[in-house]
Amino acid sequence: MIEKDVFTALKTVCDRVYPLFMPDDAVYPSITYQVVFDGTEQGVAGCVSGRNTRFQVDIYSKKYGEAKALKGDAVLKLLELNAGNISAQDLYEDEIKLYRQLIDFKIKE
Repeated sequence: MIEKDVFTALKTVCDRVYPLFMPDDAVYPSITYQVVFDGTEQGVAGCVSGRNTRFQVDIYSKKYGEAKALKGDAVLKLLELNAGNISAQDLYEDEIKLYRQLIDFKIKE
């Protein structure tokens, strides 16, 4: 299951990895991940040619440099899973006073 592989890869980057959202008592840095799209691709004559899953990973930290470094490490681990179309964005969550790195990518099985 590709979602388990993503979780395992992210756990090598940070001990605190959660699906969808962080617990209220989260310690930072922390990582969340979620499936944004999970579908099949059809090839010639309607044959299913594979599964295409799009993920979003969010890295939260009190320190900007730490968030950026973890993003770099996470991207390297995701590349080992043959992740493609990787994009990232710098964000700041003013309400909770945390830096956030958003990573969006696809994995085709």
